[in-house]
Amino acid sequence: MKKILNNLLTFFDTRDDDNFYYVRIERNDKCYCNSGKKYKSCHYPEHQKKSKVAVKKINETSGEETIKVMRIKTLRKEHFRVKSHFH
Repeated sequence: MKKILNNLLTFFDTRDDDNFYYVRIERNDKCYCNSGKKYKSCHYPEHQKKSKVAVKKINETSGEETIKVMRIKTLRKEHFRVKSHFH
């Protein structure tokens, strides 16, 4: 019985790590560094050379946003977590 309860608790356990999604910072958006420039004129060329992209990591429960620079391959693997601006 104890094993069954532990399995149920593990199944329904939702950690904050799992409650987030990504929103890509598009080329024409303002740069995340608050320089006042568009992303395409600021950090985008450097990221493009390194096959990286800037994203906002948004916590679904608190709405807290953090900026991450990720490899494009990693972001493609996490495609199910990527949402559009208008979502």
